[in-house]
Amino acid sequence: MKVSVILLCALGASLLPVLGQQPINSSAVRSATRGMWDPAALTPEEKQKIEAAQAAAIKSPEVIAAMNTLGDVRKEYQANQNKYPDDRDKTIGAKYRQATTNATDALRKAMLAADPSIADILDRPKTKKNEGEDNTDSDSGNKAAVAPVEDVSGLPRVLLIGDSISIGYTLPVRALLSGKANVHRIPINGGATEVGLANMKEWLGDGKWDVIHFNFGLHDAKYMSETALRATPEQYLKNLQELVTEMKATGAKLVFATTTPTPSKLSRATRRFDSIPSRNEIAVKLMKENGVAVDDLYAVVLPVQEQIQRPGDVHYKPEGYAILAKAVAASIEAQLPKKQP
Repeated sequence: MKVSVILLCALGASLLPVLGQQPINSSAVRSATRGMWDPAALTPEEKQKIEAAQAAAIKSPEVIAAMNTLGDVRKEYQANQNKYPDDRDKTIGAKYRQATTNATDALRKAMLAADPSIADILDRPKTKKNEGEDNTDSDSGNKAAVAPVEDVSGLPRVLLIGDSISIGYTLPVRALLSGKANVHRIPINGGATEVGLANMKEWLGDGKWDVIHFNFGLHDAKYMSETALRATPEQYLKNLQELVTEMKATGAKLVFATTTPTPSKLSRATRRFDSIPSRNEIAVKLMKENGVAVDDLYAVVLPVQEQIQRPGDVHYKPEGYAILAKAVAASIEAQLPKKQP
């Protein structure tokens, strides 16, 4: 006992709290801090202040407990995500989001206690990234693409309808058609045709649309269990026809985008899809029967799929969304009202 006391005294009193401190889940810290500040926007002095405040904050027992809880809940969440959608416990996602919020709040409070002057850094508007869903199928509304836009008087109005792939190309399409059209999009991930049927009236609203560019396909083709699809090919076609009929009633010119290809190997064994080429084939046939233009995004992606698609994911790198946006903008521009001489 005397030897232990002598050794601790030799180490110095300042190290005593460290010796008894519970380890912190560092990956949870990285997860919780993501989005609290924009690293690219920090000056060297601000970066130094943030790092010092964070180093002090993660010694707090409250922060350590919150981060370790987040780490445990995240393991549960990841295991849940590796199941088929129909087999997942829907409460675990909410539990994970709450644990993330608690950890972020605890860290913020402790950092401000360590250095109150960083409040303006933490309160700055953050740069919103726009690359669609991540591979866990989250559907965050915190995307610049889904925010409402103000019309520029005299320009035709365009509506983009689609899933997370369309969220990813919305902003570059808007930029490409700047000065040529007011490009709006639905405020959520359009998901499967069943989502479209439930929301189309609200999405269309009372305004006049000149062009509607739409896609439904990837979510309909998803396996919800080992044997059950979200929508069979027959149900998919039936739903598509109802949606086309409803959109045509607006008087807008319609453009259907084919579903983009899925990678040969996905990140999860339970993330499976029906044949996308087969689904595209029957959808294109239906569109031709209805006089709807087709934007073949499947053909655009296929030759460069490995270069522009995220590994093991249906979503795209920024350069991939740029390529998709160029095709989408061209297909829309071809349908815009011709300017009177």
